[in-house]
Amino acid sequence: MSVELDVFVGNTTIMDEEVYQFWLDGYTVNDAVKVRMEGGVLEECEASAEVLRSDTMDQYRTFQMCERLLHSPAKLANQLLFQIPPHRQAMLIERYYTFDGVFVREVLGKKLSKGTKKDLDDVSAKTGVTLKSCRRQVTTS
Repeated sequence: MSVELDVFVGNTTIMDEEVYQFWLDGYTVNDAVKVRMEGGVLEECEASAEVLRSDTMDQYRTFQMCERLLHSPAKLANQLLFQIPPHRQAMLIERYYTFDGVFVREVLGKKLSKGTKKDLDDVSAKTGVTLKSCRRQVTTS
């Protein structure tokens, strides 16, 4: 029986801004990989599709683990688990709390509660903004 294992050891947490935006926009890992491949990242990095998928999945996991810290930006600056340079922390926080213009135009003046899933389903369908992104924007407002 053969087992394949990918291991990466490092000190500074590697975060690709484009992948972070895909995560914020609610793309699945597969959708993000597809867009990255169409953008020519494989030729740029001379990597295989499997390596690209593994990298994207790893970054998604990192963003998910950082999300609880993004709810309290001061905690992100003082935590020791992720070695993230201050300029990168600022970018993570700024983008996490940025609203999508199409989403804002749709919900401006509407009374949305955080628990009203049907309202967000409608907003998502009308604007083309993924449901995950809509939820994040309502939660951070």
